[in-house]
Amino acid sequence: MRSGGTSDSGGQLEPGVAPADAAHQRQTTDQLLQATDANLKNIAQRKLTPDQQDMVRQITFYVAQSRSANKEGDLERARNLAVKAHMLSDELANH
Repeated sequence: MRSGGTSDSGGQLEPGVAPADAAHQRQTTDQLLQATDANLKNIAQRKLTPDQQDMVRQITFYVAQSRSANKEGDLERARNLAVKAHMLSDELANH
């Protein structure tokens, strides 16, 4: 691993990520978060067990962390958190 040198990111939010790739990653993250929000709205209509309520809190936490990471330019972390939130919300929505 190198530190410093001539391979600066040139102002990109994430080193080594082309602007088109960054835009695609952001779009994918946004789509996952929108689908998760839709699942949460459907889930909110139901009476939840305490375990399911804990899962909703975890999903909400992942969503908030994903949005924060996205704003900070940490696109990979934002996408990973959005995937986790979406998977949990799908699981909960289908039960």
